[in-house]
Amino acid sequence: MRRSTSFSFPRARAFGGMLPALALMVPLCATSLPVHAQTLRDSAASHQQTQGELQSRIDAADDETRELLVRLREARQEAARLESYTAELTPLNADRAARIERQRTALENLEATRESLPGLLREQVNELEAFIEQDLPFLKEERLARVARLRDNLSNASLTNDERLDQLLNAWQQELSYGQGLDTWRAGLIGAKDTEVQYLRVGRVGLYYLTLDGQHGGAWKTQNDSWQVLDDSALSELRQGISMARDQQAPSLLTLPLSVPVENVELDASRQAVSNAASSTPSAQESS
Repeated sequence: MRRSTSFSFPRARAFGGMLPALALMVPLCATSLPVHAQTLRDSAASHQQTQGELQSRIDAADDETRELLVRLREARQEAARLESYTAELTPLNADRAARIERQRTALENLEATRESLPGLLREQVNELEAFIEQDLPFLKEERLARVARLRDNLSNASLTNDERLDQLLNAWQQELSYGQGLDTWRAGLIGAKDTEVQYLRVGRVGLYYLTLDGQHGGAWKTQNDSWQVLDDSALSELRQGISMARDQQAPSLLTLPLSVPVENVELDASRQAVSNAASSTPSAQESS
């Protein structure tokens, strides 16, 4: 028995109703696809551009960071050099500060020193005169005349205090120089000016005279401010000393009585002082 296949009407009707809708959707989808693809492409391009700009900013930031690191390293090195330099300057600055303080103190006292200087100069001139009066009486007139000139210059308005002080120091230096070496000269005998004699000075410890004929002589004694007559042996030593003072004879040892009193414990030191005073010339010793 043959069966035929058939569809119910309502189903066919419903399916037939959907066909127009599907037909309508196909063109719509076909139209929207290109638009969406373009949007995606634009979005991707924009994203790539943004990514590139971000990478450029990152690269620029890296370059700036590296530059800052280099500058920081250089700054640290410069700071280390400055610290080392400061450490070296610290003691120098301390020394300069101390020197400046000393100079400041000196300047503060300068005015007082200037006011007291004339009185100090006069005191020194008086002390120099007293020193000469108490010393061996060699070249006494010449030395006292030097003191008189110094005293006159103290009241000379044309001279400054510096010039007066310089003259006073030169006079003292001249007196100090008499304590060294041998010296000989002709002059009137102390105590008998009419008699010309040859003098010999040995530093500041010995003053002697020899008559021009070489037959008589003496040594000055400060204990009684008079001459001690020399015997023949001492006269021979005196003649030898005068020859050495004139550079007519090579230096050698002299044995002569000292003019100044010397204690026993100071005898050896005095002999050495005479030797040093004469430099390369002979010494004077106390004869036994």
